[in-house]
Order: sequence, then structure tokens, then C-alpha cells
Amino acid sequence: MFKTKLIAAAIALGVSGFANATITGAGTGNTEFVFSAFNTLAGKGYTYDLSDLGWDDVYGSDVRMNSLIGNVNPGTSGVMNLVNKPATGVLFDIALPSFSSFLAGTNAANLQWNVVSAESEGLRRIVQTVSTAPTAALTNAKIITAVNNFDNYTSAVGSKGTHPGGVLIDGFAETVAADGTAYAGTLGANFGNAGYASTGGINDALSLYVFGSTSTTSNQNAGRVAQLKSADGQAVVARIYQGADGYHLQISAVPEPETYAMLLAGLGLLGFAARRKNA
Repeated sequence: MFKTKLIAAAIALGVSGFANATITGAGTGNTEFVFSAFNTLAGKGYTYDLSDLGWDDVYGSDVRMNSLIGNVNPGTSGVMNLVNKPATGVLFDIALPSFSSFLAGTNAANLQWNVVSAESEGLRRIVQTVSTAPTAALTNAKIITAVNNFDNYTSAVGSKGTHPGGVLIDGFAETVAADGTAYAGTLGANFGNAGYASTGGINDALSLYVFGSTSTTSNQNAGRVAQLKSADGQAVVARIYQGADGYHLQISAVPEPETYAMLLAGLGLLGFAARRKNA
């Protein structure tokens, strides 16, 4: 049923199942988002191109870095806002094709995953999930290296082919250690996790951060880092959850914990007032 929906969506967009065959990598100046995961016990990885399906309700198809943050680098405020779209709510939600099969026979506790987009045109930028907030900005050298490694990673996955088993519409790649840079087990090192944790487990909600260089030269000067938030200050987070049709990846703008606390406090006051009124 899910595969049928994917085929229908591909036809509606005027594209074939080959649309996800190659990830638009870092050299384009406006790159696609990639979901990567690896199972540390099984020694295998999973990569899925997020560009076309799942964003349609909010951003339309062919979503790339500029769809979320525009074409600017992080500023000095430590916060970067979504551009041109609703302030709060679900931005992306889709069942990850064959992801349940990828996890079959293994312990999901051994899974690590993240979402990344990176570009190498002009000043380098990375948008990626973070489980531990950065303690400081990465240096320009580390940002440039991470972007180059991401480009190598997506190129290696693309050359491998993102349609295992001849299933063209799924658009994912399953990789192993023998694939070298295409092995998602190296994604932490590939995507530049010095000073913070870039991956999370199956039950984690990961914040999205934007990292940007301040120079096209590889040097030890500090770049910039900013948490991605909605226009009204809600954190943009990614999470995996299990739905009726398998594991989903969801990206949404959600209230900060203190906002939840204020909401609950407000509901408590309303309940107290209602009880007094009925007494």
C-alpha cells in the first residue's frame, strides 16, 4: 500500500522512480537533505534522500537547504529562523521505506541516525541534527572538511545506486563497511561532530543546527553556529517514531520545554477556575 502511494506521488510530481537515484550533493550551492542511519551491531547503514516526498504539505517537492534557511549564513545571535513558512507544526513526515526490514533481526538500541544537508559553494554551510548542543562554533577548517566529507559520502552512495534489490521507487541505499565512505557507520566523522553529538538513538528527538564558515579558506578561525527555530521561537527537531505503516521520520517546529511548562500551568489554572465556578 505504501509503495503504491509513493508511485502515485512520483507520477503526480511528473518524475519517475529514478528521481532519488542520485543525491544532489554539496557542490550545487543548494543541497538536498539526507537521512542516514547505521546499526553498530549489524555493521550496516541506511541512506535516504529526503528531497521529494514528505514535505509537500508545507514546502512542496524538491526541498533543499534554501527551502528551510534561505541563502544566508548563520548570524551572531545563535538562532536562525525558518524562512517563508508556518511558524509551528509538522514540516516533514514520511514512513522510511524498508526501514523496518533494515532493523529486522537486530536490536534497535544499536541504531544511530541523523539528518544532514551541506554545501560547498562559497561559504560552507551545514544543517544537521544535534543531540548535544554545540559548546562552541566549529573552526572554518572543520566545517570545510565536514562539507567535503559529506560530499564524498553522498557521491559514494549515489554511485552505489540508491535502489537495492531492483526496487526503483524506494530511493534508499543500504550500505556495509566494505562500501567505504558510503558506509553510514562513519557518519559522525563525516559530518563534523567535534564539540557536539550529531547522532541520536531510536527514541531521541534531535534539534537542528546550522553551521557556517566565515571564510572559503581552511583555517582555525571560528565559524558560526545557530539553532534552527521557527519565527515564533519554536525549536526545529527531528525524531523517529513507529507508525502503523512502519518507522517514520518527522521534522517539526515544537515548543521549548519551558513553553510546555507554561502551557501546562495555564491549563492547570483553567481547571482550577472551572472547579471553583462549579463549586
